[in-house]
Amino acid sequence: MGTSRSMLAAMPVVASLFLILSAINARAENVDPHGWAETGPVATRYGNFEFSGGYPTADTERKLEDVLVLNRAVETYLTQMPAVSWYRVWKGVEEADKATPNQMVVWERLMNAQTLLLTGNTETVYAMSALDLKRDGPTVIEAPPMLLGGASDLWQNELIGIGPTGADKGKGGKFLFLPPDYTGTVPKGYIVARSPTYKVVFGVRGFLVDGKPDKAVALMKSTKIYPLAQVSKPPAMTFVDGSTSPVDTIFADNYQYFDDLENIIATEPAGIISSTDRFTLASIGIAHGTPFTPDANRKALLDEAAHLGGAIARENTFASKDPARLVYPDRRWELLFVGGSATWDSQGYLNTDRRAGFAYAAIGMSPAMVDKVVGAGSQYIWTPRDANGAYLDGARSYRLRLPPGIPVKNFWSVVVYDAQSRSMLQNGEKFPSISQYTTPVINADGSVDIYFGPAAPKDQHVNWIKTVPGKGWFPIIRFYGPLQAFFDKTWKPDDIVPL
Repeated sequence: MGTSRSMLAAMPVVASLFLILSAINARAENVDPHGWAETGPVATRYGNFEFSGGYPTADTERKLEDVLVLNRAVETYLTQMPAVSWYRVWKGVEEADKATPNQMVVWERLMNAQTLLLTGNTETVYAMSALDLKRDGPTVIEAPPMLLGGASDLWQNELIGIGPTGADKGKGGKFLFLPPDYTGTVPKGYIVARSPTYKVVFGVRGFLVDGKPDKAVALMKSTKIYPLAQVSKPPAMTFVDGSTSPVDTIFADNYQYFDDLENIIATEPAGIISSTDRFTLASIGIAHGTPFTPDANRKALLDEAAHLGGAIARENTFASKDPARLVYPDRRWELLFVGGSATWDSQGYLNTDRRAGFAYAAIGMSPAMVDKVVGAGSQYIWTPRDANGAYLDGARSYRLRLPPGIPVKNFWSVVVYDAQSRSMLQNGEKFPSISQYTTPVINADGSVDIYFGPAAPKDQHVNWIKTVPGKGWFPIIRFYGPLQAFFDKTWKPDDIVPL
């Protein structure tokens, strides 16, 4: 059989197609199944990175170095948050006046919204001091009987408790705080605590008596703080009224965060953090005993990392998907201490996401805040969402119903916070809260309705907390002396309902 002219004419085209397909197949067969970079771009969410024969181009080298620093800095932001946050508390309290060893900030007329402090309380009297054991050496605190509180190192680890469940058993006494490198003789007659950090935060709290803070304030002001070297002639105390003096204790979400962290690493013992953490910090330029001199590019990268870290922290805190966060399976209320541990290791490992979720919104990682003791201590629940799952909006109106028989031996409170600062909402009112002490209107069945919104509902001003359009907000319900109904969940608050 002969071959037609049309078939002969088509043969070059078929041959060409065959050669092209063969080349494509050969190239596909030569692509390494390991996914290794070859010549050409590697496409990622960070952009394209060019390689030649498996080697990064000069531009790719620079870009990938920046990506590595950015990633490590973001992780550093999240994991070192407890220390940077507590450092800012220490610094804010220290700078409230002249930063003398004998200085104490006392919120004499309760804490109000002008104080920037993570989720402070409007119904509790607070007092705080910043101890500097490197500057002052061993430091004495003379605590009166029945003072409630304690001291923590710079990583928010409790050094010693003061009060009925503390080392003094509520009898008061002389506490001696030793710096980490102290090798001298320890004098007798003191309750001794050796701190692993030079900076120590001493904090106490007291409750209202007949609705007034006076007795708690007087008790706090009978405290004495001084260096052991001045024991023969202690200086007079300096008290700063935090109710009238602005105090800022909140850490930054910009380059300042890493500047604070560098200050911590430079002034605290080199071994205060793990070897792995020391390497991570060193890789972004922060190392004990080494000057921190970032150039403009590194500063910009760290600034970006803090913004990104802060954004991730907000997602981690306000949009957590951790199932253990929920207090009740049919409510939006969440736990502050997810997993029920102040050391964040209830799963058999340190859960840094849970720890950062707490640290971005709160302070005080004390086991006493987690202990479940019926009729004693305190418990906390919070939510950023309404009954429908939407974030709480300062421009909208809502109602929260607390069912009858609120399970507390002492008192309860509901305080509203600004989602941006995580401090009390600055709404033009003195205290953004409703509590047992504010004599709220009680419904006929014993329940309490609390209203939130930019304007008070008709005839509900007493039970209303003002919110601010354009600002997200969230409440914390505090139970002081929680009763069994709280722990067994036979009592539970309603969700916050939009009106």
